[in-house]
Amino acid sequence: QYMFNQLALNPACAGSREVLATSMFYRNQWKAMDGAPTTASFSAQMPLRKKKIGLGLEIISDKIGPQRASSALFSYAYRIPVAKGKLSFGIRMGMYNYTIDWTMINYKDKNDVYNNMGSRSSKVTGTGDFGLYYSSRSFYWGLGMNHLNQGKITDITAGNSTARQAVHYFMPIGKAFEVGNTVINPSVLFKGASNAPTAMDLSFNILLKERLWLGFSLRSHYGIVLISQYKVNEKMKVGYSFDVGSNKIGQAGKSSHEIMIGYDLNIH
Repeated sequence: QYMFNQLALNPACAGSREVLATSMFYRNQWKAMDGAPTTASFSAQMPLRKKKIGLGLEIISDKIGPQRASSALFSYAYRIPVAKGKLSFGIRMGMYNYTIDWTMINYKDKNDVYNNMGSRSSKVTGTGDFGLYYSSRSFYWGLGMNHLNQGKITDITAGNSTARQAVHYFMPIGKAFEVGNTVINPSVLFKGASNAPTAMDLSFNILLKERLWLGFSLRSHYGIVLISQYKVNEKMKVGYSFDVGSNKIGQAGKSSHEIMIGYDLNIH
């Protein structure tokens, strides 16, 4: 559900909602697999009174197999009027705490260097992110680049085996069209990481009577995602997405579920 909380992809999106926007997400991925990823996050963002500056905060807990990554991230965006919209430049800095439970791993090679790490290890590292974001009433484009510092995740003394964060790239593009009381919003997200292939999400969402979003995404190399969001009132909204992978890992994991709760406050 990135299109409803783009701060997760790009620090330049901080304050772009023009309200104090908070959101909570919980994702349970590949539910049929032991050790599959689960992610919980809380985010808040707001523009300052003069609207040239946006601020953002994210608290994230991400677990996959023996590893848990907990992070606190702070975003700063500077926004300037361009044409009929605003162009933002954003930076994000924060800390990650990577904890690995080595006893959860079965080693084929008992002499593996990681087999001598003890029962548990923890590594704190920082992150440095940068982004650009342009939005108008009916269009948005962004480019987020995360982990530019490539912070260390583990320290291994044997050879050149230090694990590091990979640089990630996200570029979403979306356009809204009004047809009577309906808004049609196609979008595309290009994403990639260092030493990994580029992937793409092609999404199509419809807003019915300014209250109910329904849509789907086609994710390259993976499968299909069904998306919904309901506006309970002027301040609160809830969302749910369900995805099924058609590739091997998607078929083994069966399905993934994601729940979102958002609450906005007008601060003007």
